[in-house]
This record gives sequence, C-alpha cells and structure tokens, in this order.
Amino acid sequence: MVIKSPTKIFKSGNSGAVRISKDIMNAAGLKVDDKINVTFDSHDGSIVIKAADTDNEVHNNFSEILDRSLNEDQAILDFLKNK
Repeated sequence: MVIKSPTKIFKSGNSGAVRISKDIMNAAGLKVDDKINVTFDSHDGSIVIKAADTDNEVHNNFSEILDRSLNEDQAILDFLKNK
C-alpha cells in the first residue's frame, strides 16, 4: 500500500519540519511523541522516516551490562585462566 500526502517543509525554531498526515501516521502505527529515525540516502536523494527501534535500550547499555557480568564472574574466569 502506498499513501501519498503532499506537504512542504516549514520553519520550526532553527530547523526545518515536515507535517505527517494522520492517514500516514495511522498506517505506520505512529503517534505524536513517538521516536523516529530520519535517514538521507545521497545515492538517490531519498529521505526515509521510520519508527525508532524500541529495543535499543539493550544495545545502548550493552557495554555496562557486559562489564557488570564480567565483574560478577571474575573469580570463575580467573580460575579457568589458570587451568
């Protein structure tokens, strides 16, 4: 399904902004205040708006989770290192 909604870029503070029609938001499962990713492809000039991945919390905290896990298991790792 393709839904087209002509619009224009307008000024919002120091940035440009685009309105997304209610029909497109509903079809995409988006609502006001949802996080999105906006991507520009210089090869074809396309701008793509997608819902942000809500599972990024794990990815954003991966280093912290890994460090905590390694610290908790340090005694076992030291024991195995000497075998």
